[in-house]
Amino acid sequence: MDMYGSGRGLRFFLGFLVVILVLFLVIVLIVRGGGSDSKKVQETKKTLMSYVDNPAVTVTQTVIGPVQASQNHDQATITVSNSSSVMTIYKGYDGSVVDSKSYPMNQTSFGEFLKALDRAGYTRGNTPEELKDDRGFCPLGSRYIFTISEGGNELQRYWATSCGGTRTYNGNLSLTRALFKNQVPDYYTMVNNANKNSGTVLSL
Repeated sequence: MDMYGSGRGLRFFLGFLVVILVLFLVIVLIVRGGGSDSKKVQETKKTLMSYVDNPAVTVTQTVIGPVQASQNHDQATITVSNSSSVMTIYKGYDGSVVDSKSYPMNQTSFGEFLKALDRAGYTRGNTPEELKDDRGFCPLGSRYIFTISEGGNELQRYWATSCGGTRTYNGNLSLTRALFKNQVPDYYTMVNNANKNSGTVLSL
């Protein structure tokens, strides 16, 4: 009787240990799962639409023309925030401004713009170390640089070219460019005037 009683006691003790172990594993899985969900929420919190009411956030397209003599080299930026859209055209490599115009924006129009950019894949890209420097790529064409900044801090920077091939921007290039152009009512007038003033044809 004592032997059988000891056997039952041992089995009871082992069963108790198994239950404790299972409960411990369940608690660990729940805690880890909760942590993963929290991390996932934190990682996906900063979507484009979350910037609509932040006056410090800007999205910018920079177009850099072919590598050529400084007097023929051109560059243009379109910077959009929830209060304005600004287009600036530069000549040469020293940042000399040819023309610049600002247009009013509001949160509603900025929200529509960001939503359209989001659907165009504006935040899709990759930044391998060897492609962080876009200089020298597509030297006879144009480079397109797309950024998101907050208070002067660059949050995102992807680039593509008119030559195709190598790039870090994985969104819809033609749609993205068209959306930025549409934020500047006088876009083509500004480009044409710059052409007349400089005597060269801007590749914007």
